[in-house]
Amino acid sequence: MRPISLLAKLFVVVISLTAPSAVFANTPEQLYQTCIACHGEQGQGNSAVNAPAIAGQHAWYTTRQLQNFISGVRGAHEKDVLGKQMKAMTSQLEPNKDVPVLADYIATLPGKVAKQEISGDLMNGSRYYQAKCGACHGGKAEGNKSFHAPRLAGQDVSYLQRQMKNFVEGVRGSHAEDKLGKQMAMMAKIVSDKELSDIIFYISQQQ
Repeated sequence: MRPISLLAKLFVVVISLTAPSAVFANTPEQLYQTCIACHGEQGQGNSAVNAPAIAGQHAWYTTRQLQNFISGVRGAHEKDVLGKQMKAMTSQLEPNKDVPVLADYIATLPGKVAKQEISGDLMNGSRYYQAKCGACHGGKAEGNKSFHAPRLAGQDVSYLQRQMKNFVEGVRGSHAEDKLGKQMAMMAKIVSDKELSDIIFYISQQQ
């Protein structure tokens, strides 16, 4: 029985070494393989599976969010069903090794979201956005590292709507260690539904 047992052990080792796990991924492209099914080959996102666009997002922001998922700062709330799914997907990433490499790669992706049908008042949206969002996220929603604010331009509108709702309801930004999320949750609560509709319309027009 010993030869069979040894063969079985060797088989397990070989399979584990060839499994498509982030633990054994050596290149950014290999790390990104686990993201493609939802976020697309070019990071364009897929609203059908509630996956946001990630292409071109600032690496420092993507790094922080992935590390938050890994640590449980994000995706741990009982009502955050989609966040829990994302948290599970990040479980095999090394926070300080894989994450920065993956984030840098995502920042280079050229993907764009599919054309979105959305209506709103562009003039009001611009006014509301500049008054309540622009100081942190930039005048054209390009993001601002100094304020830890991500790029919003080019994002799927359904994702923006969902995250604002999550911030308002405490699904996101309520973790004790999520200081930046708490700030965003506070800002989200001073935006009315009508203002949000026009703000998101304005953002959708930025590239």
